[in-house]
Amino acid sequence: MNSEYTGTVPRIGNHVEMVGESGLFEVVDVNMLMQTANLKATDAQGHVTRNVPWPSLKFLGVATG
Repeated sequence: MNSEYTGTVPRIGNHVEMVGESGLFEVVDVNMLMQTANLKATDAQGHVTRNVPWPSLKFLGVATG
């Protein structure tokens, strides 16, 4: 399974990685107009990274379609 960006719109709850960043993130919000997502780190801190462009996402174990 290829984990590279496929042109799929992220959905809340998807688990993703960010290009150039280490760690696993969960999508917590999606901005359709700006084509960005807010991502919450799955580590103990739960830091939220805002306005990540969709092409910067690598989808992990997500059924698309």
